[in-house]
Amino acid sequence: MSDALTWLQASRDSDIASLQRLLKTGELMAAISELVHRLQRERGANNLWICSGGALFSAERLARQQEVCDGLKHFYQALPPAVAQPGYSRFCNLIAATLQSLAGLPALRQQISQRELDQAAAMAAFNQVIRTLLNLVFEAADTASYPGISRALIALFSFMQGKELAGQERAIGSAGFAAGQFTSDQRSQMVALIAAQEQSFTTFREFADSAACECWRPLAQPGRDIERLRRIACTGGRYDETGALHWFSLLSERLDQMKTLEDALTATLMQRCREAIDQAQRQAARPVIQGDSNFSLYVSGADWLPGAAALNSDGLAPQLGRSVLSLIGEQSQRLQQQADELASMRASLDERRVVDQAKHWLMQQQGFSEEAAWQALRKSAMNQNKRVLEIAQAVLAVAKTLSS
Repeated sequence: MSDALTWLQASRDSDIASLQRLLKTGELMAAISELVHRLQRERGANNLWICSGGALFSAERLARQQEVCDGLKHFYQALPPAVAQPGYSRFCNLIAATLQSLAGLPALRQQISQRELDQAAAMAAFNQVIRTLLNLVFEAADTASYPGISRALIALFSFMQGKELAGQERAIGSAGFAAGQFTSDQRSQMVALIAAQEQSFTTFREFADSAACECWRPLAQPGRDIERLRRIACTGGRYDETGALHWFSLLSERLDQMKTLEDALTATLMQRCREAIDQAQRQAARPVIQGDSNFSLYVSGADWLPGAAALNSDGLAPQLGRSVLSLIGEQSQRLQQQADELASMRASLDERRVVDQAKHWLMQQQGFSEEAAWQALRKSAMNQNKRVLEIAQAVLAVAKTLSS
């Protein structure tokens, strides 16, 4: 029985170590949230500067660059040590890809300043940098092994993805309004981005707690002015020359409001990590080992018989034996419940991964943008009365056949 107790304690200690690592991951997620928001603001300022031929947002560009530099310092400080750990390879690889992408920001800014990139190319470059950061959030959600924390991470990732799509919508809308007309490709991108946002925010609502959903309720509908400008952008309607700045202002205000909720989601994540650590530590403290060569073990809350309160190296009192077996059973039941809940959440993440892989293949084979690839999958699903997941699986089956 002493061996059983040793392994039970090891199980609980492992829980605490994993949760403490998740707490550090939560701190990194908070830093990523802030950095992504600052990058979105810099992208927006660059976008209007390019579209206006350098007449607008010149000072704002420099201010936003400095904000991103400050955010980078916080991000680098929040990074975990580059130490090999079991099951940590993919996360380390994604961090490496992110750092490489962020290192390219100075060169990207120089290209924009020298007007070597048009609006679409500059936006695509910023999109890629932000995408590498969001990949880290997705990976954290995919590998978290505690249901409450996993739910918080999935809610955060889905909301951050929806917010990023809203930021891309702001950029494309600003370009179209500044140019005086929307191209057919820009109109298609706007439609796809609006639909993709709704998908992301639907997933967010599925995994967020009631407080977050209530905070989202007044933000869920973009507002009358935004909807009016959306209709103009998607249908090629008429508008005046102030459309670009008005659109940018409206969308920027909405993105800032989203950031407030995003901060609340990161705070919830951190709180759940701390609560889980406290709970695990309390459970680990239930058996307390004391003594020297002959150790004694007490289980709090047990209804002891007189003279049967101690376990020593000579043997195990029957009452204590039942208590130890009960503890092991409780731990086993808790771990099984976690496994069942995580399996359900992983299924949702696996569906997202399949759709993303299908989009990536279409982007490679057809030269689609990410938005156009999503729109193609969505349209095909509607035409065939199937789920987007089924269409994505069919696309990947075709890709596998062609590559074999």
